[in-house]
Amino acid sequence: MQFFTRKQLVRIAVIATLGLAAPALAYRVSPMIYDLDPFGPGATKVLRIENDGDKPITVEIVPEKRSFDIMGAEKRTPAEEDFLIFPPQAVIQPDATQAVRVQYIGEPGLTRSETYTVTVKQVPVQLPTEAQTGVQFLFNFSTLANVVPAGASADVRLESVTREADGSVRLGLRNAGTKYANLATAKVTLTGPGISYEVPIEAWREALGTAWLLPDLERVVLLPAELGVPEGVAAGTIVIRDSDR
Repeated sequence: MQFFTRKQLVRIAVIATLGLAAPALAYRVSPMIYDLDPFGPGATKVLRIENDGDKPITVEIVPEKRSFDIMGAEKRTPAEEDFLIFPPQAVIQPDATQAVRVQYIGEPGLTRSETYTVTVKQVPVQLPTEAQTGVQFLFNFSTLANVVPAGASADVRLESVTREADGSVRLGLRNAGTKYANLATAKVTLTGPGISYEVPIEAWREALGTAWLLPDLERVVLLPAELGVPEGVAAGTIVIRDSDR
């Protein structure tokens, strides 16, 4: 089983405008996380958008490529040229479901995995001409699409352990493999002379922020001083626990 924070799974944008009463969150998207092949039948996935509300909704589907800096901060760039999406926009009636085909058409000869978001964005409806007061809430669901070549695998290494002046512990990680890694499932053990300290899983996930470590990238994770990591730790190991990703 995978572990993801809500922020990693769903990015919800709430836009307030004058003119409409605020509806409840009234649609769902599935699947939220999936792998695609670089070519062939496995390069396609069908998303299902279910409108559980009592009003029609208009959505558009937008692909973006994900990248991360060494601290795990995410950057997204447009990736329309890498995907064929049909339909790219849709009006979904109440209690109806819209199927959307997402097909990767980018570089077929990938040597390592690439990671994208395919976001379902709710489009604001045109406001009526008569004056009204209220708030319109628009919800965006970002699904995670990983394009993974055959035989790719992650190889996450804990390469450095450093005690900072403020008492925090700085961990230097690197994914030397060819597939993304989900660090949220990791078992991290820090060692030193006569010391073996396993980082509590909840503290680890909180320190992580973004769980993903892409191939051939480095990541710095800071364990706060209040965690009480023993003095003298200078090395360690990281093991990605079994998961379905």
